[in-house]
Amino acid sequence: MHTNNLPQLFDLLDTLPNPATLNALAYDDNGIAYDKIVYVNKSFIKTIGYTVEDIPDDNTWFATAYPDTDYQHYISSEWHKAVEKAKAEQTDLIGFPAKVHCKDGEDRWFSITTQLTHTIDDQYRTIIFVQTQSPSEIKLQLDKKSLDLLQEKWLLKTIIDTAPVRIFWKDEEGVYLGCNEAFLHDAGLTDESQIVGKNDFDMIWKKDAKRFREDDRRVRESGIPELSFLERQPHDDGKDLILSTSKVPLIDAAGKTIGILGLYHDITKEFESKEALKEKDKLLLAQSRQAAMGEMLSMIAHQWRQPLSSITAVVTTIQVQQTLGNSTMEGLTKQLEAITHQIEYLSRTITDFSNFYKKDKNKQQVQPREVVDHALRLITKLLENNNIQLRDSCLSTKTFYAFPNELQHVFINLIKNAADVLIESNKEEKWISILCQDDTEFITFEISDNGGGIDKSLIDRIFEPYFSTKHEKNGTGLGLYMSKTIIEKNLGGTLSCKNSSVGAVFTIRLPIVN
Repeated sequence: MHTNNLPQLFDLLDTLPNPATLNALAYDDNGIAYDKIVYVNKSFIKTIGYTVEDIPDDNTWFATAYPDTDYQHYISSEWHKAVEKAKAEQTDLIGFPAKVHCKDGEDRWFSITTQLTHTIDDQYRTIIFVQTQSPSEIKLQLDKKSLDLLQEKWLLKTIIDTAPVRIFWKDEEGVYLGCNEAFLHDAGLTDESQIVGKNDFDMIWKKDAKRFREDDRRVRESGIPELSFLERQPHDDGKDLILSTSKVPLIDAAGKTIGILGLYHDITKEFESKEALKEKDKLLLAQSRQAAMGEMLSMIAHQWRQPLSSITAVVTTIQVQQTLGNSTMEGLTKQLEAITHQIEYLSRTITDFSNFYKKDKNKQQVQPREVVDHALRLITKLLENNNIQLRDSCLSTKTFYAFPNELQHVFINLIKNAADVLIESNKEEKWISILCQDDTEFITFEISDNGGGIDKSLIDRIFEPYFSTKHEKNGTGLGLYMSKTIIEKNLGGTLSCKNSSVGAVFTIRLPIVN
């Protein structure tokens, strides 16, 4: 690359919304290669704080950004894992999350993406930093681009429309920005364009608009989700619907609340009929899944963050190469293949989350491995982003009968509960173990963690309905109750819990197929 082209490249990097560096391949006096940092863009200085004078090379950057020696070992390990993964997938793209110590003394989390080699004129490469959530936070955060995606892109819209709950989202003024088809039906409308731009005073429930808008205001101003509360909503036939509703704040990348996301489930028949225990259990299962919907959307955000970051990095590289005039058809083809690979991953994620909400009609003969894998595909990113090690030892190859989606719901609930405890614990080393074994009659799953266990005074009550050890805004008290119902009433097995020396152990026993 000619030196006189560098200012043009610097200007291009300064147009990026994300922090970025331009690194040049260099060699020390002993002939050992290293990266010389030749430029940091404006967003890098604004967000992370360091200038080129502060971090002239990759060694100085490593010591400055990761001052803790234990964390340096961890980052080195993550880098080598990313390199091996890139080589195995025959891609030049490397990405991983990292906690960066910024110049203002604050630690911030970024999804870091770069290239395995110096792809720009065989001399330079870029490193892109996309700021992400702190692993200690479990809440839905969507920036403006995510909100646009929620409104305009059919991929996420497909998931929302097939979910068995009503979903809507509003801006900070309480104006509807969109909803799913089930919500349109309740509103007596047939097309989403009929609701966009309107508020609750324009709807058939306008008599209750003041109350609904007050709920929205409370969630926006507090920033705290309100989950599974009951409310009445007038219907176009003159009757009131009884709803189990959840509302969570929509927050952009700058931490500003830009609206609310709401979802509810119509429980009118169950509320009024007071049917037999079986009907009650169906209601509780519906409420449990509905309460988990916000967390599912958060998991989608976790699953999609790294692929979207990778696509951004590839597109940036293409723009740089075209600007400099050194783009080749072979290089462009490889870069497009990398983008296609990430898009295929996003497509698989949509399928996994859509299947999670399909109701099982009949029992199926399944193997332990496939059930565990389906559950892990939905929750693995949450564990990775919170540095929770997964110890997976599923040894049994025998089969058993189950409702796959219901059993997957149990596994996700148990793993998510363990993850919540570990995130709050702030332990240096966090792990969740999944062990599967069999004997002549039963397949046994053990899901354990090192989160410290359950209070002895509470452990005998954890399977009771509406009993929760979590804060009342974050726990419905239905997850473990419905998990036990699914395992013992629907599948003829047992679900139990005990404490080990380091944490909780949940044991599932299911009869094998003779």
